[in-house]
Amino acid sequence: MIRPSDPKSAPSLPSPALDASGTAPVSSRHIWAQASARIAFIAAVFSLLLGAWLISNSLHLYQGPGNGKVRLVEARELLPHKTALRAEPKNEALKQHIRELDQQLRHDYFRREQLANRGGYLLLAGALVFVAALQLTRHLKQAPVPTPCLSARPADPAHSSRLAAVAVTSATAALAGFTLSLVWNTRWTWQNPLISNNQSNALTTTRIPECDAFPDARELAKNWPFFRGADGSNITQLADLPETWDGAKNENVLWKTGVDLPGESSPVIWGSRIFLTGATKKLRELYCFDAITGVLSWKQPVTTPQGERAEAPEVMEDTGYAAPTAATDGRMVFAIFANGDIAGFTVDGKRLWARNLGTPENTYGHATSLTLWQNRVIVVLDQAEAKAGKSKIMALDARTGEAAWTTSRPVASSWVTPILITHQGREQIITSADPFVIAYDPATGKELWRANCMRGDVASSPSFANGLVYVACDQTCIAAIRPDGTGDVTDTHIVWKQQDSGLPDLCSLLCDGPRIYTLVFGKLYAFDALTGKSLWKHDTKALFEASPALVNGRLHLLSTEGVTIIGEGTNDGFKEMGRAALGENTGSSPAFSTGRIYLRGTSNLFCIGTRNGN
Repeated sequence: MIRPSDPKSAPSLPSPALDASGTAPVSSRHIWAQASARIAFIAAVFSLLLGAWLISNSLHLYQGPGNGKVRLVEARELLPHKTALRAEPKNEALKQHIRELDQQLRHDYFRREQLANRGGYLLLAGALVFVAALQLTRHLKQAPVPTPCLSARPADPAHSSRLAAVAVTSATAALAGFTLSLVWNTRWTWQNPLISNNQSNALTTTRIPECDAFPDARELAKNWPFFRGADGSNITQLADLPETWDGAKNENVLWKTGVDLPGESSPVIWGSRIFLTGATKKLRELYCFDAITGVLSWKQPVTTPQGERAEAPEVMEDTGYAAPTAATDGRMVFAIFANGDIAGFTVDGKRLWARNLGTPENTYGHATSLTLWQNRVIVVLDQAEAKAGKSKIMALDARTGEAAWTTSRPVASSWVTPILITHQGREQIITSADPFVIAYDPATGKELWRANCMRGDVASSPSFANGLVYVACDQTCIAAIRPDGTGDVTDTHIVWKQQDSGLPDLCSLLCDGPRIYTLVFGKLYAFDALTGKSLWKHDTKALFEASPALVNGRLHLLSTEGVTIIGEGTNDGFKEMGRAALGENTGSSPAFSTGRIYLRGTSNLFCIGTRNGN
């Protein structure tokens, strides 16, 4: 019997060669065991440091009283300033300082919250690397099972050593890169929140304006922030506006400034700033002009991320690629174009966000203007046929462009700009398209009521007066609807319909209280606002695309040739008082400010005013 313990009976194995010092060289297995141990150590250090940072960041996020975002309002940095404001409630400089500090604290909070989520994933990755490397180390340190395969080619320890060094270096570099990236993205949190980094990219360092201070109705009414003004009525009570001017002779033209790209959009005004859009099939731009001097303060291209970009559709020549009018609240300004590109900027021209909402399926591209409700941008995207179910209305967060809500609309293509009304304490967004006039809750997007009374390509925007919503379409009717209903109000809340004549195909309605005015080709029509009775029609011998305006009780009718017809309407007829020529064709509607009228021509933006005007 041969015993395994007998040295004579044991199989002969090759002895390891000795080096010059008489010591056996380190095996490849041992080299890789050392490398994996080092990687485990590096991953452990990385995880510990990242865990400490996450704990510190969490303590910063959740310091102070309350829960979650409540701590933003009660942030300890704000408390002494709020205490000082109670003692000086009229200190405007202090109020502005609080707004700036508050917005920076909010920015800091949400950035920290986002980075905490990213850090959590990195911590998990570090822990997994540590566990995997530790298990590999243990496995490699175990004695290998002898294999008497003398013909196998032995591993090269030098080669294994080089590979192991590369593995350790790569792992160290990767974890260090993740750490540096996280530190780089949070470097701003170690600075004074009121110190901005002027050299940083505008997309990441733009200070988002204070979001709890949306202007009230009085402040909006002092400006011209949306298409047809703050309430969408195209009415101003300003009494100091000129009634005579001549663009060719420079009479009562305070300035005119060229606009780089064409557009049918109308100017909007806030304080000393005028905003306007222009576009071609390839380019889209937003402009800001100084309202006093006409100097171009800034212009910004509107581009969207590569993956969201959409080609501009083929549009009608008289519509163009910049038909929708911009909207502003005095802190931010928003623009949208024919291909569905939409963007938000600060009034100083810093981009906040940009996205594409999709190229609409209609014959003229997106042409509906924007409006605002509180801190939301209201966008109507009507397209295709009603049965296709592709139309929708959206409310985008003004700070980020993300959808606050989206509601499908059972309507066909339209280019009607919605209006916002408040009736009996209920806020409503009023829209009009084929076949429904629909009201929505601006806070939730919930449909409030609908009336079936429109047909065809609806373009005339609604008006609200006398407690009634007025709508019109050239293929259907003019109608007055009570906005206090719920559900389908077709049979219960349509007060009157006028279907015989004076139905506008493009220009929006105007209501001066007792009368409704419509422009159809070259004729001005008037109707009784309470009964719908046709009162009269007046042939102006002109053509119109701009909506009629009411300026301190007088009608301003801006023709496609740039001639403004000024007159008074009564129950008996229209009395023309004069005509003022711009010297350029136009398809956009006027905007009004103290002492000044702003008109967009085919090439220039004009400021009309008396020389001694404000």
